[in-house]
Amino acid sequence: MNKNAAQSPGLESAIRRRRVLITCGTGGVGKTTVSASLAVRAACEGKRVIVITIDPAKRLATSLGLESLGHEPTDLTAALEKASGREVSGKLFALMPKSAESFERLIRSLTTKEEAVQRIFKNPILKTFSQEFSGTNEYLALEELMYFYSRSDYDLVILDTPPSRNTLSFLEAPQLMAKFFEEKFIRFLVIPANRLLAFGMRKTFSILERLTGAGFIHQLFDFGGAMFEVQENFLKKLHAIHDLLGSDEVGFLMVAAPTPESAPEIGHFLAQIRERGFHFDGVLLNRSLGHLTTNTPPADEAEKLIDALKARENVAYQDLRAAANAQRGSELEKLFYVRIPELARDVHGLEDLYHVSRLFEPAPL
Repeated sequence: MNKNAAQSPGLESAIRRRRVLITCGTGGVGKTTVSASLAVRAACEGKRVIVITIDPAKRLATSLGLESLGHEPTDLTAALEKASGREVSGKLFALMPKSAESFERLIRSLTTKEEAVQRIFKNPILKTFSQEFSGTNEYLALEELMYFYSRSDYDLVILDTPPSRNTLSFLEAPQLMAKFFEEKFIRFLVIPANRLLAFGMRKTFSILERLTGAGFIHQLFDFGGAMFEVQENFLKKLHAIHDLLGSDEVGFLMVAAPTPESAPEIGHFLAQIRERGFHFDGVLLNRSLGHLTTNTPPADEAEKLIDALKARENVAYQDLRAAANAQRGSELEKLFYVRIPELARDVHGLEDLYHVSRLFEPAPL
């Protein structure tokens, strides 16, 4: 990293030690920009890093100053060198997978039988399942993580978790997908012996056919049967993903706003991480106002507003400090806290990301 860049020992340690860093947080906290800036920082420190996000809003491409990103990794190293005006000792790649392609790669990884693959892909219900089933995007993000972790091309994989109102939704995705095979209705569909019973209920299904369209019931049974064929391998993959997430090679980071409401949210997230046996490395407090200064008494409204906002942010730091002090010797005390300043404009391009990556500094806790 450039000698003028702000230093954060806890963050530097996480970049050195982990092969995977997963950024979590609710929507609207700047998680994607922080993830991309973190990847830029790691590349400048010599890491071959790839940042991955599954986001319909294409925020990663916007942050990188690109119109779009493909399903295969895009090498941005040369562009980063041009934007930063320096030689980059590592490599920077970015990927924004499409759900359809990710789902296809998942299915193909579960069976070598092309007939089974085509049976699933040709079924119209697949589209509804892949787009609407709760937890699908989060699980597909984990699939991409597993795929690129298993390759030797990268020293570090940074996963920007899908946008959500609930920070914990990403952690719950594997369980939700596993429940797909456990629900009574789905089990009713996938167990072949039940088909005779099902088709004996002609009156009920004829009504459903009229409501949902001709052929729907047949498609539903066929989809259930096809998924049943890959059930065993799918559950094995779920276990492999869980084992990876709990390994020493993976660290979780939380992106949050420096507000008083963040302290209980961080504490709750930490508790859930520990309950699952995962490693929570630290908190990235984005859009901090601590760098703003006024050289005169707050005479006008703008200066008063700045002082009021900074006072609110200081309350947030006090709350976090109190929470850490109350749990001396606990995991909460071991976390690193980094603050990233609020910028005067939106981030659009590698030059902006490089600038942000140099501003990560320890929060005043």
